[in-house]
Amino acid sequence: MADPATMGIVSLGSTIGKGLLDIGKSGTQAQAQKLSIQGQMMKTMADAFGMEVQAEQYGYEANKNRYQAAVADMNKEISEGNAIYSLNVGEVEAQQVGMKARAELGEMTASQGASGINVNVGSSVRVRESMIELGDYSQKIVRTSAAKKAYGFNVEAMQYGAQADIYRYTATQNEAQAAESLKGAAFARQGMGLQQQAMGLADTAANINIMGSLVGTAGSVADKWTSGSMTGLTSKISSMFS
Repeated sequence: MADPATMGIVSLGSTIGKGLLDIGKSGTQAQAQKLSIQGQMMKTMADAFGMEVQAEQYGYEANKNRYQAAVADMNKEISEGNAIYSLNVGEVEAQQVGMKARAELGEMTASQGASGINVNVGSSVRVRESMIELGDYSQKIVRTSAAKKAYGFNVEAMQYGAQADIYRYTATQNEAQAAESLKGAAFARQGMGLQQQAMGLADTAANINIMGSLVGTAGSVADKWTSGSMTGLTSKISSMFS
């Protein structure tokens, strides 16, 4: 059976070994916590970057929608102008048709008078009345055709106007989405600050655990050194190295 001094040495070595194991365990746990936090920080950075890219995409779409709205507005103005132009051209053509009809009517009246017949009775009057009606009808045809073309242009203008409104609404929505994405990115980057603080706390906790293990080991060694079971340990150690 080993003497008390030898048993004390074994006990002292066991205490020191356990203390070193606790210190290593504290360091490993701290390193694992730091690696976990670093992983979270990398994910946060990726999320923030992704949201910033998304904001740029929304901004691009909004600019494209604004441009499309401007083009649609311009096309609307062109169509409205074409409608007015069609009506004006139709009115000029109708006036020309009326002038031609009146000229023909005058020629007919002169021809009837030159023939020696009474131009104010009978078939002479009916012929001239028919010419007047035909002239009026021709003018109406011209004006109706012009109005039809103008209506088509006005409908086209309304469609362009509706498109412009849709593009503007879509642009507004994309701008709002871009703003929300930027807010999300900013919030994520703020979270990185908290994660950095957590990294510092992990380092501090590791140091506290290591110091606690050192203090605990030192206390255990001191207790065993001064305990009754260590009687003769000093002399035993001295004899081993003498």
